[in-house]
Amino acid sequence: MLIDWITAYLPLDKIPVEHWQDLRQLTDRVLRYCPKTGEARWESSAWDSIRSDSHQIAFRVGSDAVWLQGSPARVCGSGDAVFGEGPAAALDLVGCLHRMRSFVSAQIGIELSTDADHWTVTRIDVTGNLLLDDLAAVRVALRTLRECEGGRYRVSQQAGDTVYWSHKSRLRAGKAYAKGPHIDYQTKKLDYSGRHYSPTEKELTNRLLRLELRLGAQWLRERTGQPWTALKPQDLTKEWREYFNRMIGAADMINDDDLKTRIISSADSEGKGKAAYMCFLFIKQNGWQSAKENYPRTTFYRHMEVLRKAGLGDADISTGNVVPLRRKVIECQMISSWTELRQYA
Repeated sequence: MLIDWITAYLPLDKIPVEHWQDLRQLTDRVLRYCPKTGEARWESSAWDSIRSDSHQIAFRVGSDAVWLQGSPARVCGSGDAVFGEGPAAALDLVGCLHRMRSFVSAQIGIELSTDADHWTVTRIDVTGNLLLDDLAAVRVALRTLRECEGGRYRVSQQAGDTVYWSHKSRLRAGKAYAKGPHIDYQTKKLDYSGRHYSPTEKELTNRLLRLELRLGAQWLRERTGQPWTALKPQDLTKEWREYFNRMIGAADMINDDDLKTRIISSADSEGKGKAAYMCFLFIKQNGWQSAKENYPRTTFYRHMEVLRKAGLGDADISTGNVVPLRRKVIECQMISSWTELRQYA
């Protein structure tokens, strides 16, 4: 796993006053004004990309803070965006921000605060790569995930080889895509400045299903119960696993009779188990949304609880079928490095 994105800001009052004017001249300004009177409505700073030969990060100066955002993996080591290096691969939040801060400070010639407590993080993306058989299998998995609705999941946007869940949420959002085509697209850009991937490495990335969890400003404010600097790698790993494991589920691929038995035995009584199984069949025939609309709310969510106790994920429940993605996820370990990718491939 790796930290694939961080957005953070440093209040201007943590920067010597003599640097404020210099900072404000570093990024473009966006001005809205009335064409009839020339009156300025508002002014904002634009995000500018700061590049070196092999690294990149975005930076802007607001009215009261300096903002940084981007992938810390792109400023750690060789700029590997697949598995990351250094603090990005270690899920070291403080280390990632320090590396981003250090890179920007060197590029703009103004030293930004080295005290992590002076900074506020408003977004963290935690990413994992799953190894499937080939690119075709990755795309089959994505088609399955596009149908995953219910509970915390709402497929909110689709684009090519990418599926998004709740992409406008300030709490949590999910994203799944084929890493191979994404790497191919990035490296073909004329201004690409990241790691150079060999033809063999590019071919191997075609087998990777990328699952990204975005933890937003609301999650960081309300759900952690601690400052962002106290978040440990295991905390981020736990959030990622809880989000995607609930989607994929824990049950093995089983036949219909075994599935029925498992669902019935997961309920408090045989009657409740049979009712939950009938709800599962109703979803299979009519769809998740139809079941939600036709069952009483309390009854519907009681059935959902039984189905999840039986090991079914939201991807299974939303389609009324134990999805083929399950076997691939169970059989394949998460891949966290090029060494592992070559070994398991």
